[in-house]
Amino acid sequence: MGNIVLTSYLSHGAPTSLVERTGIHDVYENLGRALIQRGVDTVVVCSPHYFSRGDFQVESREIIPCIQDYYGFPEELYKYSYEAKNNMAIVEKIVDLSAERGLEVVASQSWGLDHGAWLPLYFMFPARHVKVVPVSVSPSDPETHFKFGEAIRSALDNTEGTFAVIGTGSPVHRLDLMRFGYYGEEKFEPGEKFDEKLTEVIASGDAGGILKISVEFPSLFQAAAPEGNLNPLYVALGASGMKDYVGKTLYHDFMYYGVSLMAAILSAEQGLWTVLAGQDRKSSGGYTAG
Repeated sequence: MGNIVLTSYLSHGAPTSLVERTGIHDVYENLGRALIQRGVDTVVVCSPHYFSRGDFQVESREIIPCIQDYYGFPEELYKYSYEAKNNMAIVEKIVDLSAERGLEVVASQSWGLDHGAWLPLYFMFPARHVKVVPVSVSPSDPETHFKFGEAIRSALDNTEGTFAVIGTGSPVHRLDLMRFGYYGEEKFEPGEKFDEKLTEVIASGDAGGILKISVEFPSLFQAAAPEGNLNPLYVALGASGMKDYVGKTLYHDFMYYGVSLMAAILSAEQGLWTVLAGQDRKSSGGYTAG
């Protein structure tokens, strides 16, 4: 029934990305155009800022409010906002099909669209015509987040529509090292090394290896301090079902020295990937995988 044309891991950067243009903005816009061309009507988004302290949650309000969950930034940033319609049929199916897999998932009205979710969407879908289903991360391990992603995939497979699933966050998230406004050549070296390993394991298509990156490279993982412990990536990976798997990093760079930006395509319908593959090196900085 449903058609999942994309699963991806996409950094949202700092709130200042609303007014400071970098290479990842080209990725947002190109990816958005490609998804619109493929007829995507709903995006399931997993932000590291939507953190439930117990069970997983799915936002269940019909109109999802914008949350400006950042403080102490320049006043102009608070002029930006993004709200969206929900897809209630998907919310219900995620809850039901998660329960069948032994997962506790709650339909909640306690959150909304935080900047981890709405900042990329602001540039991807400026007309705001797509529906959005925000899902949370939790204190659970990578394997459980992957299992939650599988339940999301099953929900989308059983709902009419054309869908994308996006997990957001920065693989290197050292806020203690940030140099605001800095876009020089110097990068946080342990973070660069971690991102190289992450890019390699995503390209390998080894789901187990991706889920175990914190175990395989513990010192680099600790040094990088990934946003949300990479849990949004694990959810998106589970939602991929490893079907039409691509494992390509379209974009990688650093902002403010201590935060990395990544756009990784986990799976993509062939027609969509053909479009994206023609764009990657035109719109990217840093290294690409594959």
